[in-house]
Amino acid sequence: MKFKKKMVVAHRGASGYAHENTLLAFQKAIDMKADCIETDIRRTKDGIIVLHHDRHINGKDLLALTFEELKAEASKNGFQVATLEEGLAYVKGKILIDIEFKEDGYVKEAIDIIHKYLRNDEFFIRSFLDEVLIQVKEIDPRIITALLLGKSNPKHPFRTRLSELFPGCRLRRTKADYVSPYYRLLKFCFVWRMNLRKCSVSVWTVNDENLIKKVIFRNKVDSVVTNYPDRALKYFQKDE
Repeated sequence: MKFKKKMVVAHRGASGYAHENTLLAFQKAIDMKADCIETDIRRTKDGIIVLHHDRHINGKDLLALTFEELKAEASKNGFQVATLEEGLAYVKGKILIDIEFKEDGYVKEAIDIIHKYLRNDEFFIRSFLDEVLIQVKEIDPRIITALLLGKSNPKHPFRTRLSELFPGCRLRRTKADYVSPYYRLLKFCFVWRMNLRKCSVSVWTVNDENLIKKVIFRNKVDSVVTNYPDRALKYFQKDE
């Protein structure tokens, strides 16, 4: 699918200005008038789906922590961790949200929670995990999904990078609606090839202002994921 307009996506909220994946970072993105917020989800030991990127906090695995224990660890680091439900309730009616599954195992549960708060035109789902995207489409084929590319430290580096530079087979398999590559993957006419497929390109994570200008004006991406949405918004406005 092609986006109706170019978009600036606040990476984990406006995480350049507030702690990532917090409601404070979300509010910063809303105040800056970003088009969308990207956030990560994981699940705690007691089954609570939370907004959190890393698998570990203070050397402890989230899968070994209850939600209350996770909140205590987050408090030590000076931030408040939010549940998926809290995040969805916060953004409802204010801004689009792009939810990244960091792991498999609770796709149906998470989709049920998302549908409790948002319509399909109010959110996107993204993941590096093909299996997650396949499950999402099986649950509801109308949900808009993105295939993330640029996995760090892949088990099979050559094969993985080849599938990221030329993701056609994976796009067909997952039925993903658009693609979200790491900016270093914008090689071999990547955006042009995706445009031939009528597939939008949402590049991550672009923070340097010169690089922002490059991906917008030279590579002509459809969407920029950035910790500093204010830096990208002014160039997308000029481009439009």
